[in-house]
Amino acid sequence: MSQCLETNSHALVEILPSEWNILLNLYKEKRTEPNGYHLINNYIKWMEKEPDYNVHCYSLDGDWKIDGTFLMIVINDPEYKFVFFNTLSDNLERLTKALICLTYTDGHCRLQDFGKRLLPAFEAYKRRAVNVEIQSTQATWYHASKEIVTNFSTDPPVGISLRSLKSEDVLTVNNCWRYGSEKTVEFIKRLIFYNVSVGAFDNDGKIVSLLLEELPIGALGVLHVVDSHRRLGLEQFDGSLPGQEDLELGDEVLAPVVKEEYSLA
Repeated sequence: MSQCLETNSHALVEILPSEWNILLNLYKEKRTEPNGYHLINNYIKWMEKEPDYNVHCYSLDGDWKIDGTFLMIVINDPEYKFVFFNTLSDNLERLTKALICLTYTDGHCRLQDFGKRLLPAFEAYKRRAVNVEIQSTQATWYHASKEIVTNFSTDPPVGISLRSLKSEDVLTVNNCWRYGSEKTVEFIKRLIFYNVSVGAFDNDGKIVSLLLEELPIGALGVLHVVDSHRRLGLEQFDGSLPGQEDLELGDEVLAPVVKEEYSLA
């Protein structure tokens, strides 16, 4: 039976994992948008690898097939929930009502990676989430064409070696991530284990740059270069390898670039 999160007038009704491929198909023409096709596909794959992972997808009153409106709640820590959301409708009323249902749930919800057109629904949620400080980060969403990515250099600079990130790199990546905390360690661990990642190391085996993962939204992210190796072009080089691998897998090459961060009290 579907799980429900009820409010006075509406309920968040769970979309069972067995139906996620149907939801994915609804978003097949939205491959360059955040929180759409790639997000759903990512968690389908993660759930196949980790069936007990605490990820749930919800719709407003169970009517998700009419407009693709959904919330994806990812719990890496009991008190820290990632909430992804989207709709195929230009009318945000149903999405707004679904988000307001979250104000009746326990724990801190971090609303993640939504596009600008969904901002009015987020603002409505913010008004209802009283006495909660909400951090919002603005980013520009980039889509690189195949022609651009295939021209990137994949030869590392002298004295730099490359390898995929491993379990022993989890804490280093988490500490470098601007949003990292003790509550995000499990999330970073899954990024390294399940998605594309690569690190650049110096001759002593220390990470000097990169820490770049493929995020659940299908974009490149968690890019970090240590101070001693900045302005050497490592950022562009680091992004080229996963980008070219995405092309080989048939995926889009996407990346959010943070512009500013502000507090919404």
